[in-house]
Amino acid sequence: MENIISGSDFIAYLKTLNPEDWDEKATEKWTVKDVVAHMVGWEKEDAQIIGSIWKSKKAPWFYETNDYDDFNKKSVEHYKDYTPSQLIGEWEKWRRAVEKEISRIGEDKMKARPDLFGWLFKKRDDDHYNHHYRQIRKTVSSKNGSTRR
Repeated sequence: MENIISGSDFIAYLKTLNPEDWDEKATEKWTVKDVVAHMVGWEKEDAQIIGSIWKSKKAPWFYETNDYDDFNKKSVEHYKDYTPSQLIGEWEKWRRAVEKEISRIGEDKMKARPDLFGWLFKKRDDDHYNHHYRQIRKTVSSKNGSTRR
């Protein structure tokens, strides 16, 4: 089992990529850049909904569905003209916004409501960050013939 990666670690890894790495196919449909755009979209969504979830005590919309295709497509499309550097900057901006919201409400209070905020604090080997981190790392490693981490 690999180490569990944080958003900050993921972003630090992305900063080591070569410009051409971003255009490599990471999935059948998406390049590395598309995968990152998708991640940025989710980080932005988190930042924008934490406050309203806390106020309403209503679970986030993504707890009610397993179909995220439309959301993901919109994120990839929204960020398609961003450079890798701009995309990383955007992710860092939304990561800070998430952290600010957690701090404003209180991490302990939020952790006490896993029915509302479990996605923010459950860090497992198979979580969203880890899944896409491994996907990108595998793509870049196989292209470069290395196991750069």
